[in-house]
Order: sequence, then C-alpha cells, then structure tokens
Amino acid sequence: MAFLLWLQDSAFSTWTRESDWALFAFLIVHTIGMGFLVGTGIAVDLRLLGIAPRVPLPALTRFMPIIGYGLIAAIASGILLVISYPAKALTNPLFYIKLAVLTTALLLTRALVRRVSVDACLDSVAPPTRSRVIAIVCLFLWIGGLTAGKFLAYTNKMLLVYQ
Repeated sequence: MAFLLWLQDSAFSTWTRESDWALFAFLIVHTIGMGFLVGTGIAVDLRLLGIAPRVPLPALTRFMPIIGYGLIAAIASGILLVISYPAKALTNPLFYIKLAVLTTALLLTRALVRRVSVDACLDSVAPPTRSRVIAIVCLFLWIGGLTAGKFLAYTNKMLLVYQ
C-alpha cells in the first residue's frame, strides 16, 4: 500500500487525474491501440478459420507489425492509466486476468502466424486442424480480454488510497 500511496500522490499521477484532457487522451490512445491489437489478432484468427480464403496464409505475417504497433500503444497508454489510478487497477484481480488472457492470445496468435507461414503453401486455403482449434481458442481469449478490460471500469473496490 505504501507504493500505491506514493505513486498516486506523485506529481504526474495527480496531474493526470486533475487535468481536463490527460486521462481522456490516455483512454483514447489505449482504445485505439487495443483496437489495432485485438482487431488485427481477431482478423488473423478468422483467416485461419477460413474467412477470406483468397488471402494466402503466409501473407498473415504482414499483419504482425500492426499488432506490434497496437501493442506498443496499448502498453504505453495502459501504464499511464495505471499511474493515474494505481490502486484502482493494481488491487483489482480482473486487471491481472486481463493481462494474462491478452498475453496468452497474443503469444498464441504470434505462434500460429509463424507456424502457418512456414508450413503453408502459397496456394493453401485451409490451415491444419490443430491451428484452427488454437485460432478458435484465441478468438475467445481476445474477446475475454476485451471484456475483462471493459469491466475494469466498474469492478474496482478501491479507487484511491488514503493515509
């Protein structure tokens, strides 16, 4: 609790909470970053499930930089959001569930893209069955991570720490 108190009382944290625009800017960047991260992840997984069969499977590697940029934006803005209200996020188990679920989805999707781009032929339409099953799991993880993130706004037991 001492760390949370110190962080929430820091000049930067106080400024972000009291600013007319800072917290909203962080939320907007986080939303856009998550949109690129999760949206592109879902698009890749849907292609692995047979949606848009004219897109060659090895071409999925071209989506990884978009996922990377979304990840960078989401992490940077997420850190700023946590600094703004550290007790709200860091004392909520749902925050850690969100991080774990999205990290798992990201790592599985990345591994799928690598595997499919190496194994698939350019004219292949359907990936192996195992890859399709993992893609379905990833879809549920992406959606679960987004849902957990949305519920973070409504499930905190502690907003600020008082001394």
